[in-house]
Amino acid sequence: MEGFEVRHPGTLVDALTMQGGYTTRTRARKAIKNGAVKLEGNVVRIPSTVVEPGMNVTHDRGRKTVIKNPGQSMRDPGRFNTRTTRAPSKPPFDVVYEDKDFLAYIKPSGWVTASPNPKVTTSYSRMKRWLEQQGSGNRDLHFVNKLRKDVSGICLIAKNKLWREHLQENWYDFRQGIYILVEGHLPPDDELECSEENGDRVQVQYRTMRATQKHTLLKVDAPIEAIQLIMPSLRRESCIIIGKGNTAPDPLSREGVHMFALEVTGPKGREIMVKSRVPREFLGLMKGGETPKPNKRRNAEVKFGKSDRGDRPLVRRPRSTDNWDVKTTENSVGKKLTEKPVVKPFEKKIVTKVEKPVAKKAEKPAAKKD
Repeated sequence: MEGFEVRHPGTLVDALTMQGGYTTRTRARKAIKNGAVKLEGNVVRIPSTVVEPGMNVTHDRGRKTVIKNPGQSMRDPGRFNTRTTRAPSKPPFDVVYEDKDFLAYIKPSGWVTASPNPKVTTSYSRMKRWLEQQGSGNRDLHFVNKLRKDVSGICLIAKNKLWREHLQENWYDFRQGIYILVEGHLPPDDELECSEENGDRVQVQYRTMRATQKHTLLKVDAPIEAIQLIMPSLRRESCIIIGKGNTAPDPLSREGVHMFALEVTGPKGREIMVKSRVPREFLGLMKGGETPKPNKRRNAEVKFGKSDRGDRPLVRRPRSTDNWDVKTTENSVGKKLTEKPVVKPFEKKIVTKVEKPVAKKAEKPAAKKD
């Protein structure tokens, strides 16, 4: 076993790459997921775990993952030796961020997020059971947000009541990003003009990630709760979200909606970037597609931070959806959205220059002949 003391704040995978002797982030990430790394004496399997200066990290670069041999004989005494054949404990769903206050995981499509019925197996109940097995510190757990069964995306689990209340009360103040997969095509990197129920209008920026002859993958700067407001604007562009509704095309047997980004601000102002990758189903359907060139007249930008940077300074970008002022309760997400009036920029008047007529000089009278 080797060890070192963390010198710079960041993530565990960054510390191993800079101080642990790992030549690539991929090797460091695999070592963490294989259970070969300990932080303050505890095994950690999440590469994006936050580390601070002074923390002690121990690791074993020579350790390899134990893989079962499918051709192993039934007479082999080591076949039923669970100590040698049992794989390292892995979370039931992909974990994209974790610290002492909350955890973020990816809920796949087809899973219920949470249910009051204890007999129903949910993504939260499975993650809660796994967290409780990791250590005695994971006892006061609470789910924060819920996603519909047919969509996928980031779900949060608070590790104490303080963070649960803070995250739920300020949920709509956190910037979100969603992937939307549609049948049809839109102008590259543009805006959608969406309408509230009261008739007010709001502009939503999107980026065209990839397009095939039939489908388009969009990165949208909007909360997932606003998907109902975006749908009419997509229909006006002859685009339909796949899998959403009885009449919509359904090539993936799920809705083409995925919440991939969330910018969280803690109770004391700590800012955290949580981000996931594009779902594999989306990439499979968009295989062979191309990235359309940006539209010259707008060229909208929808940028979020890197996926595994975790706790980092965030630069707040002004966006049109900042005008949505939403009130929420502790147990519900997705109430009516209201918009503040948008102040239009001052338009400079164009003045046409008028040329003045040039006065002609009076001609002298011709001299009379004698």
